[in-house]
Amino acid sequence: MQPTPLYEAQKQLGAVHTDIAGWAVAATYGNVADEYMVTQEGVGIVDRSHMGRILARGSDTLDLLNRLSTNLVDPLDIGKGESTVITTGKGRILDWITMLHHSDDVLLVTSPERRDTVAEWIDTYTFDENTTLEDITPSTVMLSFIGPKAETMLDTLLGTSAGRLARLDCMTVTLNGHEVIVARTNPGGQRGFDIIAPVEAAQELWAAGLELGVSPVGQDAIEALRISAKLPKWGHELTEEHNPLEAGLESEVSWTKGCYTGQEVVARLFNYQRIQRHMVALELPASGAFAPDMPLLVDGETAGYLTSVSPLPGKDTVAALASLRTAYVELDRVLQVGEVGGPSARVTWVPEFASEDATF
Repeated sequence: MQPTPLYEAQKQLGAVHTDIAGWAVAATYGNVADEYMVTQEGVGIVDRSHMGRILARGSDTLDLLNRLSTNLVDPLDIGKGESTVITTGKGRILDWITMLHHSDDVLLVTSPERRDTVAEWIDTYTFDENTTLEDITPSTVMLSFIGPKAETMLDTLLGTSAGRLARLDCMTVTLNGHEVIVARTNPGGQRGFDIIAPVEAAQELWAAGLELGVSPVGQDAIEALRISAKLPKWGHELTEEHNPLEAGLESEVSWTKGCYTGQEVVARLFNYQRIQRHMVALELPASGAFAPDMPLLVDGETAGYLTSVSPLPGKDTVAALASLRTAYVELDRVLQVGEVGGPSARVTWVPEFASEDATF
């Protein structure tokens, strides 16, 4: 596993690391419940340096990305960001990315496993466009500050009004001679910010945060937040076998912009109600043993499968996301997990556009 620049500093705080896309990422600092509660009551610091970071330069960048992804990203003013899905010609997901127009350049934040795929896909469709890409993942770090007190802490840390940024707004700040990008990204669905900084500033930022009383938070707690917020993740709800509508990303699709790669397929699926499955949220009993890919049954028939599972600290239930065939998408529907007679799962959330009155 490749260590992030903060690996040793995290080990000193008791971090247990796990492998995410070849990176050694802190899973927990010893107490997942406490880490989870920090994000609810105070402010936590999360090392997300394993996320992909690609810097796109050139006057044609926004136009090119607008033609390759589902959301409207051209125009996109400096200081603004947007999230969008890069799709194949068949409307399948290549990745769900965040674009930050922080300066003349645009930073693309990708899933850890997909940074090479995203870069290669954009290169494939770059002909005479004035656009160049630089993978800055190895030369930068990405730290997230999450929780209801994140704004106040960040303003103190940076000496700016970054805490006033609206969702996906971004700015550049000079911190002790280092230029850093600050963005309001609400990681894990919680109020929060990402800071992208040169590797040389990593230790300084980490230590400064801890000195201000920020607590380290690992990926196990972030995973619980993500699932509670119904946010899809690569390799779970997001794969090249799914389209954005199946993965709960209908809000990332513009229905009024011009053509993009895969648009015809995505529009046809929506307009003719041909979406075969949907991401839903489930509640599972805490006493069961669950894992992604376990089948979900209705009357002995396979209705779908689990995609993400996490216990929720302080609760006696387990939260999960699942891919469910459209015919079975219904609030409060009860399914059996694993096999006939297995533990029961209850559907607690379905996408708004997955109407039970629609005919698929």
